[in-house]
Parts: sequence; C-alpha cells; structure tokens
Amino acid sequence: MIQRRLLPLLVFILAIAPAYGQKTSTFIPEPGEGFSFNSSALIVSGAPGEFSPGTIANSQEIHFMRDNVFGISHFSWAWGVGYSAHFYQGNLHLDVSEDGTMTPVYLTGNDHSNRFATEYVDGSVELRYRGNVNKKGRYNRLYVGALFGYRTDSYSYYKDQNYRVKFYNIAGFNPYRYGVYAKAGRGPVNVFGFYGMSPLVVDGPLLDTWQEARSLNLGLSITL
Repeated sequence: MIQRRLLPLLVFILAIAPAYGQKTSTFIPEPGEGFSFNSSALIVSGAPGEFSPGTIANSQEIHFMRDNVFGISHFSWAWGVGYSAHFYQGNLHLDVSEDGTMTPVYLTGNDHSNRFATEYVDGSVELRYRGNVNKKGRYNRLYVGALFGYRTDSYSYYKDQNYRVKFYNIAGFNPYRYGVYAKAGRGPVNVFGFYGMSPLVVDGPLLDTWQEARSLNLGLSITL
C-alpha cells in the first residue's frame, strides 16, 4: 500500500528534476575589472563668492586595480594606484611675480581662457558587489571606495588674444587629497561620483578665503 502511494511521488520528482536543474545555476565569481578611467565634471564647494566656476571644469583619472574575491560570493575588495589631473576653470587667476610672490586676481569678461590645476598620484581601496552575469556577459555592479593622493604638480594658466602665461609649482594647494567615491552601473560604462574630504588650500594668500573649499565630482567611469 505504501509502495503504491510512493510510486507516483517518485515519478513526479524524476519528471521535474531535469527542469529544475536547468533553472538553477551556481555563481562562480571571476576577477573584477583591473582598469578604470574616470572623466567627471569638477565642482568646488565652499569657494568664496568672488569665484565664478567655468562650465568645463573637469577631472581626468586613470587607475589600475587588483581584485580579490571573498570566497564564492558576489563580493570582493580591490586595491590599486593611479594618476589624476584636476582642471579648475573659472575666473580666478593666480599671478606669480619674478620674486615668487603669488597674487590672486578675479577676472572679468569672457575673452580669455583661464584655469588652475593640480595633479596627484593616487592610491585607492574598493569594496565591490557584482550581480549575476547575463548572456551578454554584463552584470550590475556597485563599487564604493576610499582614495588618498599625493600632489605631484600644480600650475596656473592664462591665455587671451595677445598674451599667454603658465606658472608652475603654485604653492598653497594641499599636498594631499583624500575622499570617498562610488561607481554604479551595468556594463563597462558606469556612473561615478567623488566627495573630497580634504581642503583644496592649506597655505598662501588663498587660505583666508578658500580654507573651506572642497572638490566634488560627478561623471562616468569606464571599467575594463
């Protein structure tokens, strides 16, 4: 009697087993991206009222990362190094005299090109989440990280129809930069955001009015 009742149940299990096996899969993690290029709009918060930012202020960054997966899971952590350049277009011109004295000048008009810039060697650490891969090899990703950089160069540039000048090694900018960032998307192109926690200026004639200035970035990140 019991065997007769178990026989239909056994047949049912054998019938659905192949279909169930086709619908389930095991997530086998692969190493994440080892290269990223970030291009973003550069926003200055806490700048004095005299400063008028340019519409093309931007940051360009390149990073090489090493990914480390946490067992068989969707999570990993990564570390890496990179290089970044930050172009602060706007009406602030930093003029340097022959004796090295720096004078900030807030320009008027639109008949010129003007910016100051900083460049850094960066180190970063990321916590990464990657979802299941679809048939095209794409997956949802969310990366959050922290960054620390050391300044390698800073300069001021001005150009109009009759005059062009560039001053190197501008003093007063923070020799370090640090902050947090996030990347989110699906596929190689992702949304990128960075919040700078370090002050832009730590010394010199800009300190009194720029001591609260911080950098913010919003743009795109290409990860490969």
